[in-house]
Amino acid sequence: MTERRGGLDATAILTAYLALLWFIPSPMVVQALGSAGSPANMLGVVIFMGWAWFTVRRNEPTSVGFQPVRAALLGLLVVMLIVYAHAMAGPLPGDEISVADSGLLRLIGMAGVALMAVDGITTFDRHVVLLRRLAFAAGVVALLGLLQYATSELYIDRIRIPGLVAGTSDWTLGSRSGFTRPSGTSTSPIEYGVVLGMTLPILIVCASVRSRYRWLYRAMLVAMMASIYFSLSRSAYLCAIAGVAVLALKWDNRRRLTALAFVVTVTAVMYVSVPGLLGSIQGLFSNAGEDPSIASRTGSYDIAGQFISSSPIIGRGFGTFLPKYWILDNAYLGLMIEAGAVGLLALLTLIVSGLVSARQARVTLEKRTDDPAAEGALYAHALLASVAAGACGLAFFDAFAFPQTAGCFLLLIGLAGASRRLTRGTDTPPGASDDQKSVATAASRG
Repeated sequence: MTERRGGLDATAILTAYLALLWFIPSPMVVQALGSAGSPANMLGVVIFMGWAWFTVRRNEPTSVGFQPVRAALLGLLVVMLIVYAHAMAGPLPGDEISVADSGLLRLIGMAGVALMAVDGITTFDRHVVLLRRLAFAAGVVALLGLLQYATSELYIDRIRIPGLVAGTSDWTLGSRSGFTRPSGTSTSPIEYGVVLGMTLPILIVCASVRSRYRWLYRAMLVAMMASIYFSLSRSAYLCAIAGVAVLALKWDNRRRLTALAFVVTVTAVMYVSVPGLLGSIQGLFSNAGEDPSIASRTGSYDIAGQFISSSPIIGRGFGTFLPKYWILDNAYLGLMIEAGAVGLLALLTLIVSGLVSARQARVTLEKRTDDPAAEGALYAHALLASVAAGACGLAFFDAFAFPQTAGCFLLLIGLAGASRRLTRGTDTPPGASDDQKSVATAASRG
């Protein structure tokens, strides 16, 4: 998939996907397609077909060596097709057949987007452009969340798009401990907080590197931190902490102190301007033993074990474990029920491949630029942190039931795979010296 200046390249197509995923409310779908009928997912299915068509027709290799993320994505799709066939071959309640169909379509759409990222982005500059656009989209939604909190108005319930079911007619903002919980364009404050937590490391890097719009990213970073606070979601806090902790592993002490001072400042402002908020956040963890949602999570293991025992290897069908059975709030446990041990293993393999690919890209860029703080290496490490944050969120949140979280997570893994491939080619990343760029140019000319 080659890119052309001024043309429709992979970065432009994936930018369109980002716009649909982040800026159209999640409940708005084509009614006949159900949960698979969101504009973002429909574009994802088209992207998958385009990727498949190009892959079948190409006559020359488009990557450097073995690509673990691509292999893991295709492996996950094959496993889920087998799971789907197994589910359709056995007795399945009528209300589970449609969700099995839509679940497979959603997975194909998300995998198509990730595969486009892995194979379609051909320069590191365009890769960074997409990461900045992802951070910008998340920042805009974070600002929307602040507006929702300040006014106690949802706003997105007023959006009407021809051909889509509004899905927001009776939708209202949630609340906890007397505080309004913003949800942005997500279906719930929990999904909203988790998806912001996943993208937080990328926005931090965008706000730290030199660029014309660094001031804007810094303003959005403040908005994102505040929106995560207001989400009042344990899952969001743990996801954000995991991402920042991994990101801080490669910082020097000066940068860590600067980040700590920034967090303390924002927290102090929140403490003064929103009395009682920090106490409510503390109560989410100190009173966890008395929280019904925690009791529901811990009580789900016995119920999950009963469902797993009926088909431990291949599961009952992706997406078929309906809320009427139980709400697990654990994507790994849910996938074990729906896709069995092989499905869970395929997902874990995909996550590990994304983490390893991002780390290899970072190491390669550090060696190439002789500077661990080079821009390209920072972006690669941000992807590592974001994938780690998403993997953490899956343990506390049924991510695959929420389109924005699942779509963003698979895109991040695809971008991690792209960073590995691009750093193994002759493309020069941001931060390379003039001599290194000359060497790369000479190598590309043979």
